[in-house]
Amino acid sequence: MKRLISGLMVVILLAGLSACARPPLRTNTTAPATGVTSDIKADQYWWYCRFKIDWPETGEIDLAVDLMLAHAVVGPVLRQHRQEIPYWRFHRRAAIDDAGHQFSFIFYTDPATATTVMADLHQSAILQQLLTGKILERASFDEPNNPIRPDLKDVSDPDWSIEIQRNWPAYIMGVSATWLGLIDDFMPDAPATTDLQELIQQYRQVHERITAMWRREGQHAFIHHLSAIFGYEPVMIQKEIRF
Repeated sequence: MKRLISGLMVVILLAGLSACARPPLRTNTTAPATGVTSDIKADQYWWYCRFKIDWPETGEIDLAVDLMLAHAVVGPVLRQHRQEIPYWRFHRRAAIDDAGHQFSFIFYTDPATATTVMADLHQSAILQQLLTGKILERASFDEPNNPIRPDLKDVSDPDWSIEIQRNWPAYIMGVSATWLGLIDDFMPDAPATTDLQELIQQYRQVHERITAMWRREGQHAFIHHLSAIFGYEPVMIQKEIRF
């Protein structure tokens, strides 16, 4: 039975990390009365920073670019403004559709902080290299003068229960922070070169090491302990979802 549950949890966790359609917008500012959301302020909103990555004609996408964006572009800005951002996360997706291969940094803060964060991201030398080198097709950010997602649940899947929608941002922020921390551990001195191709190659090596770690230790470190929090209860597999 434990082996069966572990197998089911693998599918569910992968589903949670897979591409999700952008949810409809809301204007409700309701937040939970207790728990980790006690620091939410009335003037905070969700903001998207999207990076569309080139999909080569060979058909082989380069997932290492996601790591480079997270660590070398977003990471320094996030550390600088972390105290003003109560919630944040990464979103990775790759599918043969209009959105294609896309990496997103999604964060919750006030419009003034959002303006500063986006300006700092725009000024990233590595981001400009990725755009100039055609590794990225484009970088598109929300408009700070037009905040439209005030509710903590506004970036959760609307098909989930309202309770999960409200509390999921804390879960996925922890997952994102863990993933970014692993990249930090493998590249403590990066970026250590200004050569774009050399830098991407370094992130490819890190991607391979993290992937190997996930395969070797993910069952116990992540899936088992997630299952334990929910009392080792079985989960219902409703549909197949791929990254």
